[in-house]
Amino acid sequence: MSLGSALVLDLFTDRLVAEYTGRTTYAEELYEKVRLLCLYYNAKCMYEANIKGTYSYFSKMNCSHLLADTPEYLRDKQILKYTSFGNNSKGVRATAAINNYADALIKEWLIKPVPTVVQEDGEDKETTIPNLYLIRNRALLKELVAYNPFINVDRVRALGQLMLFREEKIILYQGDVKGHRMSEDADYAGNDEFFLENYDKRFTEEEQNSFMY
Repeated sequence: MSLGSALVLDLFTDRLVAEYTGRTTYAEELYEKVRLLCLYYNAKCMYEANIKGTYSYFSKMNCSHLLADTPEYLRDKQILKYTSFGNNSKGVRATAAINNYADALIKEWLIKPVPTVVQEDGEDKETTIPNLYLIRNRALLKELVAYNPFINVDRVRALGQLMLFREEKIILYQGDVKGHRMSEDADYAGNDEFFLENYDKRFTEEEQNSFMY
């Protein structure tokens, strides 16, 4: 039985940070959960545009700006036909060609080496491990192990949409997604003196203990 699935990726760490997967009584309950994830994580949603209802709901809630535009690079690769209006300009239609391309991006992300520090003989040693070993989503891992194009793998398809959106950011920022900071914009509200002075402060140990209960 098909489930609705949404995954959230932190572009600064390149790690999955949230998931919702389930079957709601009404489709709009799923759309609302996705909308709230977008608001909470300051994210945009890349979605399967051939599944009807998402654009209509976000538009009704005056939140169509939370839906990601169709990546231009897919049109350049001639995997998608060009459209630039209404709900045809948002999301990606999950055709066989798109899914195959998304699968290749998933594989690339899974085996991407990530720097980490491990302890050997009481000493810290820097090494690299594949991104795969940083996934904490057991259900997603099971779907990835069992995956083939003929079975229902909702989390894998959600991950595919996520990788398509991630690839657009990599192309846009020439591979240095983490190097891009909105704070470089002089008009960015985060450059306010209050945030510059206080945002990165941490409670002292005494203050932290005082908040424990």
